[in-house]
Amino acid sequence: MNLKTLKKLTLSIPLLALLTIPVQSMAETFTGKLNGHGCAHAGTTCPVDRLDPHIALESDFVLQKQDGDYYFLSMPRSTKVRYALEQVQVTGELNKKYHSIDVNEFKVKKNGKFKLIWSKELQRRELDSLYNSEKYSAPIFLN
Repeated sequence: MNLKTLKKLTLSIPLLALLTIPVQSMAETFTGKLNGHGCAHAGTTCPVDRLDPHIALESDFVLQKQDGDYYFLSMPRSTKVRYALEQVQVTGELNKKYHSIDVNEFKVKKNGKFKLIWSKELQRRELDSLYNSEKYSAPIFLN
């Protein structure tokens, strides 16, 4: 093998190694109304006049785009319940197979601007703070 061929081979090996790495999906931003799954599936908006009792009947809440398409959101239901029927913006990775978004950030529109309400990072920091607190006492499980 001559020196020129060896140089080409040496340069192409890292490139080939990069091609074998799976491509990571990029986070995207989605905007829409947070609607009950049952209502979104039926093509309606949850009833504003009976919203509180209706929320108890909804199994989950979805981000519904203006065209009626909707996505399940992988985040706490308790957060979604508080912002039902509001304009929201989520950033995360779309899973087309399950029509869901692995949410990294959840924002709600307030006074014309989207305000960060929940994120994986904020939740992680809160958990760290809670478990590192001297006041925190781990639950005791009895058999």
